[in-house]
Amino acid sequence: MAHGDHLSVTQRKRAFFSMLIMLPLAGAAIDIYIPSLPAMENAFSASRFAIQSTLLVFMAFYGIGQIIAGPLTDTFGRRLPALLSTSIFVLASIGIALAPPLWVVIMLRAVQGLFAATSAVGARAIVADCYEGADRAKAANWMTIAWATGPVLSPALGGYLQAWFGWTASFWFLAGWGAIVVLVVMLVLPETRVKSPDRRFIKAFGIYRKMLADRVYVLTAVGMACLISVMYGFEVLAPFYVQNDLGHNPIFYGHMQFVLGSMWLAGNFFNRIISPHVKAINIITMAAGISMLISVLMIFLDLSGVFSVLALVIPAGIIYFLMSMIMPSGYSKCLGRFQDSGGSANALVSGLFIIVSAVFSAVASLLHSATAWPMWMLYTFVTAATLLLFLGLRKEFDYKVR
Repeated sequence: MAHGDHLSVTQRKRAFFSMLIMLPLAGAAIDIYIPSLPAMENAFSASRFAIQSTLLVFMAFYGIGQIIAGPLTDTFGRRLPALLSTSIFVLASIGIALAPPLWVVIMLRAVQGLFAATSAVGARAIVADCYEGADRAKAANWMTIAWATGPVLSPALGGYLQAWFGWTASFWFLAGWGAIVVLVVMLVLPETRVKSPDRRFIKAFGIYRKMLADRVYVLTAVGMACLISVMYGFEVLAPFYVQNDLGHNPIFYGHMQFVLGSMWLAGNFFNRIISPHVKAINIITMAAGISMLISVLMIFLDLSGVFSVLALVIPAGIIYFLMSMIMPSGYSKCLGRFQDSGGSANALVSGLFIIVSAVFSAVASLLHSATAWPMWMLYTFVTAATLLLFLGLRKEFDYKVR
């Protein structure tokens, strides 16, 4: 039976719609309160790194949670795990919104990350469940576009919520969005996973051994971990550059992040336009190579005294646009390597890129500076690593999307 043949056309449409609603939630949980980070620093009288830890801890547990969620959703299906985990996410969001002490906020952010992962993994696995071949590549592109709407829209909204209501408002919003996801899973999403009578949860972890032994899968996953660090590194570091060091308010930062998120989204759309005409490896090497050159240039400019909002937004926006063009090819390749274990296949790659991004961002955040050179150092490293990793897979990406 081909993938998706057990579902009617209507069920596939419902599953696709549900995926589009479910996917942005985890991204919003990372991005929506970023304009509030400097305000939280003042509210808790805490260090910059302590406040950044609320983001880094979420990312770490979100990454770990996805690795657990892959076998979980491959064993128990997509609906039930997503329903239960998102309900817990809602409760954790409410807990943070009640403004407990900082250590409780950090603990609840870990809970949010852990349980947001299951819904995200289940949503992405729908693509592997319902589509194959060129249809999967196209669906994977829409999947990355849906995921990108969280980083695109939520920071701007978070800036207004911070200005109007304070830092807790973003977490009330997340609780409401999570409740909507719970309703969509209950009322709209069909079960897309083909049940297997001999599938066991613990046994399902064995697929990771095969994935980690697959050179193409591993190098693609690590390459994607590096490229996504462009986005997360900016989100950890830039709120303090823009608001504390350059003196702009949360609404300004939210609008700036909206512009950058739009560039990421535009890169995904541009990939859809050119991928039938240009080989994937040419898109990848061009995007990563130019991004690396821009990053190196910005290190020298920053150390020479060029530090302003425009010196952050323009080069970062170009890099966002270019690196996002690589995402659909990488996701499609990883899902295709282990088509019968779509949950685990997308979970491991997504878990790795969140964990690796958190580590890179944490290291960069420890390089405290009143200018952005630590961020450009991070960008130089991750863009160069992306380029080298995908060049090692040149033959695997030597194709056009038809």
